[in-house]
Amino acid sequence: MFNYHNLSYRMAKLKSKVRRKRSALGKHGKAITPEHVDTLLRLADQYNTSYDFEASQWFWSKLHQNEIPSTIEEFENKYPQGSREFQLFERFTSKFELAGLLIEYGFLAEDLYYNRYGGLQAEWERAKPIIYGIRKQWNEPRFRENFELLAKRGREWLDRHPPKVNVEE
Repeated sequence: MFNYHNLSYRMAKLKSKVRRKRSALGKHGKAITPEHVDTLLRLADQYNTSYDFEASQWFWSKLHQNEIPSTIEEFENKYPQGSREFQLFERFTSKFELAGLLIEYGFLAEDLYYNRYGGLQAEWERAKPIIYGIRKQWNEPRFRENFELLAKRGREWLDRHPPKVNVEE
């Protein structure tokens, strides 16, 4: 004899299993694995130093005061290579270079990273003329290219992901 109660129980269990599986997927159905979460946490931990706080504070304070020059020449006049400020700029941008590299090779899920840190548009747009200038000066066309790709992907990610919460004024 067929047991409807048993079938109902098994169907509910299967639906629950499918829901749990979906919850571990990014918005586009790409799996977010425990390894991706571990990589994100390790990345955050690596840049959780007083030096990194100083680099972030320096960048954001200069950005908000509109004190980051828009050309490499102006930047180096104000912050010569070897200066603490030049080093802070390099340190600040290096974390995005590493994140871009990890995403590029699949060690970090793009959805997880951008959901946490956003699209990085302000960071990239302000750093871009300096980075382009360094590329040219140092004859290093790949300098911070993963940061640039990270910001490009971030813009695309933002376009595909509207805010989760609507803020009404």
